[in-house]
Amino acid sequence: MRLFFLLLLALGIAVLLSLFPTVAGQPLRIEAFGWVFETQQGAFITALLVLFAILWFLRRIVAAIFAGPGQLWNTLRMGGRKRREQRLKEGIAEWIDMRGDQGSRAFQKSRGIIPEWATALLKTVASPPKGLPEANSDISPLNTALAARIATDPHAATKPDRATQRAHLEAWLAAHPNAPLAVSRLAALAEDEGDWATAAKLLESSWKQGQRSASSIKPRLARIYIHLAEQQPDTRQSHLRKALRLAPDDSSVILALGRAHAIDQDTDAAKKLWLNYLEKHDDFRIAAELLSLMSSEALRAFQKLDKRNAAKVYNDSMRWLQANLAHQAGLNGLANEIMDQLLEKTTSREPLQSRAKWYADAGEWEQAARCYQKLLHIPHDENGNTGT
Repeated sequence: MRLFFLLLLALGIAVLLSLFPTVAGQPLRIEAFGWVFETQQGAFITALLVLFAILWFLRRIVAAIFAGPGQLWNTLRMGGRKRREQRLKEGIAEWIDMRGDQGSRAFQKSRGIIPEWATALLKTVASPPKGLPEANSDISPLNTALAARIATDPHAATKPDRATQRAHLEAWLAAHPNAPLAVSRLAALAEDEGDWATAAKLLESSWKQGQRSASSIKPRLARIYIHLAEQQPDTRQSHLRKALRLAPDDSSVILALGRAHAIDQDTDAAKKLWLNYLEKHDDFRIAAELLSLMSSEALRAFQKLDKRNAAKVYNDSMRWLQANLAHQAGLNGLANEIMDQLLEKTTSREPLQSRAKWYADAGEWEQAARCYQKLLHIPHDENGNTGT
């Protein structure tokens, strides 16, 4: 900055001298200690500026010599350190704001402020996921891990294909073995590809090593075991029991395990499992599955259910199950009474849908149509239920 000011001053004086040649040509006389010095004003000022420039240059050389040979070039460079620091700040701001080229050019112009390895990292940071080079062993482990993290960012607008993501993740794990985020993303990639065995192995390993909390691993691992049970019928029960230990209150696990009991012709176990769950949780999906198992002996099932819950308060799904069993047993008056009471206190789809079907079966088309019209305005949730 000081050199720039000096050069600017010299340029300004040179312009002034050229504009006023008569002033520049006027004589200048200096007398001191018996010495007399005479010259022209323009020549004197020019010589003085040249002298300042030489002194500044010699000062830089002396400073470089004392700093060591390695600092000589940096000392003599014309670009100022503050200017390169400003470029670095601007590049980081562009990257944070996602503006322009995300700081790519600014980082290149700030070389020398930070170490070369950090410059390489900044170049990687400024690259979009699809613009990263392929994973290879020629770059540093730190840069390999950073490139893989960017390439596999689940929130990126555009990502490389799955094969490229897998290559990046494998290179990441080779550079940083057992990196928690790399393991988690590789497991997520395996889930996307339907490779449930690999996903389960990775998450189990991550959990055992304490890299992830149980609260974040258990629900995810339970869902994977459900898919494994579907893929491997011979070990279905084993996988589902693992899922049940991880998430005993997860309705998807309860539903899958009950279906597995039914497939294995153990309907009593399925009924017991689902009834125990419904006594604690309101879930129409499980109530519907239970109804399909109890329909063959509807009257007996209704009586057992009524006796079982005589001293308890029914939740909505249990009352819906009870009403449907009564209807299938021919107890239409009782079924209608239970269902009407339920419809007064809930906005769930299932009671209204059942009532509409009963009206249609009885030929009461106007009533059925009104029920179906109401159904159009009730949204589904992820379990096929709606809240009250």
